[in-house]
Amino acid sequence: MNVPIRALGIATSVFWVLLITFIALAAYSVKDLNFDFGEPQFTTAPDGQLTFSLPLYIGNNGYYSLKEFHLSTAFSDAEGEEISRANTFVPVIPHGESMTILHNVTLSTDSLLEKGEQYLFNDSNLTASVTAGLNFAELLPAQISTNFTYPWGAPFYNFALGEPSFGWFDFTHGAVVVPMSFENHAAFDLVGNIRIELYDSVNSLLGEGQTSVNVPQYSSYDGNVEFHVPLNAASLSAVRNGYFNVYFGIGLFEYGPLVILYG
Repeated sequence: MNVPIRALGIATSVFWVLLITFIALAAYSVKDLNFDFGEPQFTTAPDGQLTFSLPLYIGNNGYYSLKEFHLSTAFSDAEGEEISRANTFVPVIPHGESMTILHNVTLSTDSLLEKGEQYLFNDSNLTASVTAGLNFAELLPAQISTNFTYPWGAPFYNFALGEPSFGWFDFTHGAVVVPMSFENHAAFDLVGNIRIELYDSVNSLLGEGQTSVNVPQYSSYDGNVEFHVPLNAASLSAVRNGYFNVYFGIGLFEYGPLVILYG
């Protein structure tokens, strides 16, 4: 009876030695894992969606495979409220191999504009919370987290309408020319139309003007919007003061009216 018991004791000891060695090797090889984030990029779609792409490099130079790798990203606005979330899952990353995972998060311009017009006219910051988890050697679950700030560039930064200039188009209509300028700080081009309604000081609609814009990212715009309005002595006096209603239709989003006083 002593021989089988002794053999069982030896087998148990060998099992524990192997298990401890396996865990030790797994823990030791953690130092051979390489994680690195690439430069995040924004791309746009015609339906008004912005896709945030985050390249993640993983080099598994350890002794064991990585399994059940998952990556979660949540974007929050300046007030800390979550506006978008996405998850990426990779079943296995074999040992001795490396790969680059492209993690995509979709942001809706409509969702941003619902938070306030500051994202249209003022630069701001979005916060991205990134969490990555994996199962190492099927024994050691691990998780890492990080936050980073992504600068949001306003597409109509410093938007301004200058003072109207007045002239006569013909004997019954006047020509009102209004300078318009802004800077496109966004990571996408602006292609669309801006429509402006001109109201006088007694809230009468005098005319509408529309201009097409095609402004590449990180560039500025300077132009004029022209109105043909019926003018007489009374209306000419009233039009010296008033306001504009501005409507933006840029494909990615629609917004308006933005009310701007003049005079």
